[in-house]
Amino acid sequence: MEQKPTGENPGNAQTNPEIIISSPSTGSIDPTPNKICPSCGTANSAGSAYCYKCGVKLPDAAPPDKKICAGCGAPNSLSSQYCYKCGLQLPVKVGGNKEMKFGGFGERLIAFIINGILSGILIIIVFSFIIASKYDVSTLNEMADNMRTAGVVDSRIWSIMGILLLTFLIVTVLYSTISIGIWGRTIGKAVFKLKVVKPDGSHIGIIRAFGRSIAYILNYCTLGLSFIVIALTHKKRGIHDYIADTIVIKTD
Repeated sequence: MEQKPTGENPGNAQTNPEIIISSPSTGSIDPTPNKICPSCGTANSAGSAYCYKCGVKLPDAAPPDKKICAGCGAPNSLSSQYCYKCGLQLPVKVGGNKEMKFGGFGERLIAFIINGILSGILIIIVFSFIIASKYDVSTLNEMADNMRTAGVVDSRIWSIMGILLLTFLIVTVLYSTISIGIWGRTIGKAVFKLKVVKPDGSHIGIIRAFGRSIAYILNYCTLGLSFIVIALTHKKRGIHDYIADTIVIKTD
């Protein structure tokens, strides 16, 4: 005897429910995004692990009682103002992300002038100490007299010029490497609350700061014209920032 189907499934119904898969339109995202990319500021859907626009890893969903760092995604306590992990300033809103603001060309130019004055003073002090330990006053006066009266350039002058150039390079690189590698900013940048970080907002460290400082010296080979790139790019990055993969942000 033929057995009739029982239950709520009719004879002409499918055993498994139909699953319809639709392809999302290009560039579309969840209409209720709640993850903001810490690098480019793009809104992404709640389930996204990486930014659909730039590919940067997104921070985890924000716990209701935590402040989430926009740079590294680390959860911090409600009373924290700066991230315990990377040092970036935290958002005011609980569970939110703070959009990065990049340092402008004018601010960085004035910061460069301030740093130039401070490093210039250090260069003069170090250079004077080296020359005083190498040449006595009478020798320096003799070289100066020969240049004024006979127009003869003493061979020791080239040695002094070499010492000056070497002093400039060492002091400039050390000043930038130590200050940015440890605190993320030089004195000039601190005046405008600027900070040098990685594109994800995290601390760059000594090694990357040293590489950035070396790349910064290359700007002098263009007589400073390469600094104009800062004013022309969206994230206000200079040639040295591209080489070291860094950005300069506002921390207020």
